[in-house]
Amino acid sequence: MRHWSAMSFQLIALIIGSLIVSTLLSSVLMMNNLPVWWMICIPVLYLSTLLIHRASGALISLGFGAYFFIMMSGTTIPVIVQLLILLLLVMLTSLAYLLQVDLFRSQFALSVAEARVSQLIAVDPETGFDNRNRFFMDLEAERDRLIRNGGTFVVTFVTLPLLNDFEKRYGQSEYEWFLDYFSDELHEATRRTDKKYRVASDTFAVLFPQTSLENAQIVHERIKPLLQGYSRLDGELLTIDCLDKSFEVTLENSFMSLDEIRIYLNEDEKK
Repeated sequence: MRHWSAMSFQLIALIIGSLIVSTLLSSVLMMNNLPVWWMICIPVLYLSTLLIHRASGALISLGFGAYFFIMMSGTTIPVIVQLLILLLLVMLTSLAYLLQVDLFRSQFALSVAEARVSQLIAVDPETGFDNRNRFFMDLEAERDRLIRNGGTFVVTFVTLPLLNDFEKRYGQSEYEWFLDYFSDELHEATRRTDKKYRVASDTFAVLFPQTSLENAQIVHERIKPLLQGYSRLDGELLTIDCLDKSFEVTLENSFMSLDEIRIYLNEDEKK
């Protein structure tokens, strides 16, 4: 971020310097009876050169230099001074353009880095499950695998409404204790190949590859008793309501099922 800011200030300084020098040059040209439109033409030319492709900018600069040299040939300003002024303007324009290119490259590299980080940091810190973004990525990948190889897979959502105000009602320690308990039990109730996600503050998802709806339902039967007999830190029993919804994805309904899953998640999030 510091590198980006420093380069931005350098570019701004160069552009301002170019505009100042070009304005002063325009004044000199006007004093030598050259057209008034140079006052507007030169600053616009510099800005446009920065915004166009390198080859186009080079052609504009060459054309400007040739025209400038021809028009200045009839003035009283020595040729060496004319060449120095022209060289200064070309250097300022070139430096500004190179800085702009570096800025675009830095911005692109920063965007790529942020995209990679968002893919790598795809874990919910409170449970260790993958997050909502990773869920949709894996869902698409599993659908593609299904299209290639056939079979079925199941996506199951487990919603715990109490989680929305659990921390406020019982405190942070109790909240963290329950999440640790629930994540451990969910790991125990599923296979290692089953993927677990936290897709909302109160909703968890499990993706069962190569699994039928009947086999996935077994997991629900294991989870519900654990939630009905949950023991708090002080030993008091707490019954936690659990809502579940499952989608069986087959080759025939793969695209429709994924749309239904997205709709379900969006509606559940709005509640």
